[in-house]
Amino acid sequence: MREMLKLGFILMAMSLLCAAALGYVNGQTEERIAAQREQAKADAMLSISATLGDSLSFDSLAVPGLENPYAETGRELAVVEVLSGGRRVGYVFTAYRKGYSSVVETMVALDTAGTVAGSTIIYQSETPGLGTRYASPDWQGQLAGLDGAAVALERDGGDISAVTGATVTGRAVTGSVADGVAALGQAGLFGDGGAE
Repeated sequence: MREMLKLGFILMAMSLLCAAALGYVNGQTEERIAAQREQAKADAMLSISATLGDSLSFDSLAVPGLENPYAETGRELAVVEVLSGGRRVGYVFTAYRKGYSSVVETMVALDTAGTVAGSTIIYQSETPGLGTRYASPDWQGQLAGLDGAAVALERDGGDISAVTGATVTGRAVTGSVADGVAALGQAGLFGDGGAE
């Protein structure tokens, strides 16, 4: 009995030591990791918006009456306007939807008419070799040039090919993009509503 208690205390001491070390390392790296995530988002925003113009700048946009189609994921729909030479040329937003094993976050760039200019998955932890294939530039390239409201897989009436065995993730990506575009359209951002 005494031997079991001794081993239990040793295990508890080691666990506390490991927890303290992990807490210390987290405290030391938290700001750097957050800065790297923000830089990755900024780089993604610039990359997917490249077709909208030259010398792009980005500014948060408050949109009255904008509904949040991502409430079920606990995230907000935030819209960033894309400017070229001081003129609005499009919008960027992040779309969220539960996939097979994670909430998939897809950053989308649109022109002022609601056509997808580019997209990229900025976070996912889907099944390696299946759901993760939706993050490939080749697959994401299928969205470019589509009317954002019509983004859907072929089996759902759209023009986008699904990855065999990973339809749940494909529907998460396409559905979240279409929902975001629909919300922006309902708020009047496309056509005359998008002009300054």
